[in-house]
Amino acid sequence: MKKITKTVVTYKCSLCEAEYQKASEAEKCESRILEEKVFKVGDKVENIELRFCAACDITYRFKGKVVKVIGPVASDYEYEAKWLKGAPERLNGHVFQYQVRFECPHCHRTREERYFAPELKKI
Repeated sequence: MKKITKTVVTYKCSLCEAEYQKASEAEKCESRILEEKVFKVGDKVENIELRFCAACDITYRFKGKVVKVIGPVASDYEYEAKWLKGAPERLNGHVFQYQVRFECPHCHRTREERYFAPELKKI
């Protein structure tokens, strides 16, 4: 039996740590804008869009607490189209996600979900 070893060279963005095959792609990623942190761990927040409770078959808005800040990560198409409305100065940037712990006001189950800054407001 023969052991074959391959060396793979990848380039990493210093902001979001995404890996790329070419140095130029990593540099392009690093040149993207960086969104400011809007919330910090411990901030009390409320969601803007209604959530759906499957147990009670009803929609609600939650009030919860930020338990973790994730990122920066490269923004995806849904975030850019839905929350930024395609604003060209903010497209293709690095954004933060906020992990929020909240309780459903109807079934009283505790949940943790990730949200982008425009989906939340501080209370």
